[in-house]
Amino acid sequence: MSKSLLMLSIVIALVGGYVFGTLQNHRAIELPPTDWAEGSEAAQAWREFSASLEAGGALVVESAPDVQARHDGLAFIAELASASLEMKLTRGSTTQPQFTDWMSGYRKFLGDSPDALYHSAEVSSENQYVISGHRGDADYVGLTLYGRHINGWNRVSAHLTHDDIEFDTQGNFSVSVSVIRPEGARGNWLAMDKDAHLIMVRQYFHDRDQATKATLQIENLSAKPKEATEPVSLSGDLRRAAEFFNSTLQGTVTLARMVSHMPNSIEPPRDYSPDFGGVFYPTPDNEYLGGWYKLEKDEALIVEGAVPNAAYWSVSLQNRWLQSLDYEKHQTALNHRQIQTEDGQYTVIISSQKPPSGNWLDTAGRDEGLLAIRYQRVVESEAPTVRLVKFSNFKL
Repeated sequence: MSKSLLMLSIVIALVGGYVFGTLQNHRAIELPPTDWAEGSEAAQAWREFSASLEAGGALVVESAPDVQARHDGLAFIAELASASLEMKLTRGSTTQPQFTDWMSGYRKFLGDSPDALYHSAEVSSENQYVISGHRGDADYVGLTLYGRHINGWNRVSAHLTHDDIEFDTQGNFSVSVSVIRPEGARGNWLAMDKDAHLIMVRQYFHDRDQATKATLQIENLSAKPKEATEPVSLSGDLRRAAEFFNSTLQGTVTLARMVSHMPNSIEPPRDYSPDFGGVFYPTPDNEYLGGWYKLEKDEALIVEGAVPNAAYWSVSLQNRWLQSLDYEKHQTALNHRQIQTEDGQYTVIISSQKPPSGNWLDTAGRDEGLLAIRYQRVVESEAPTVRLVKFSNFKL
């Protein structure tokens, strides 16, 4: 064989190997026959969770009006799936509970606030718990225990804030969570109803980046020795993860559909039920206002209102999947320490262009989404108003 033919053979072999390897690496996945999961409850539960992901992808693509919303939606369900598995599978034991950091740096869902941290743990009224830790620099700490309405939506069954809790001189605390009040618990007690299933700890900050976050631990005082506990139910945990994933996704899409039919208004949708708010794990300390913004490039939405008598309040933007917009790169949220007011009134401008002056929220490339207004521990307030104007000729 001549030298040139030998070199050609080597090149063909290398190219063929590369192409074959590439095809192997990008091989299309084919769904296996359904009988692979027969005889295994855990495998069946995994199929159900996988089907939830597939259906979720179809739902967000179907609900998204443009490419940006579609990409946001697919990222959203991936983040939601991560949180669902951590909450219900990895940290889902009620006998050996652990706190899940809902947002965990990158995850966002259910209308998160840039000023807040959310931690939850799975609980059962069959056990007695104690939550302990250090308050840190949080301006607000709230503990909320959730039961269920008859329709399955969450309801607040017990609630404490930092004003109710006794801290020691160092800022440490300990709160009992049980059906019957333990001796000596005094005010540091959350009474559990029989249907209690989740506890959430919220922290709010005026400047979250510069603050020391609270430390949190939860312990089951009635737990049996570890070796004596029943084996983990993988199938049950996977089904609970799927249930949380599906209810959160459906609630998110439903709320977006409700309010998007009434753009640039903060009137509540006619078909909104207060019980429906249970999907979003509400807290009695927050009053939620807002609506849907939908803007052309040359338009701005002006939010105007009386400054509420509240411990904390904020105005922020979210995408259609109820995720706060990128507040690290864009100014998409302002709290009461950042909003300039005049004569007891505030004005916030929502637009894609930065105005010459005033309190501005950047739409960060989304021409529509959710306007979220929070009044926390409000004593007195009036509903704000909104008006749509051309950016070129609006006046403050």
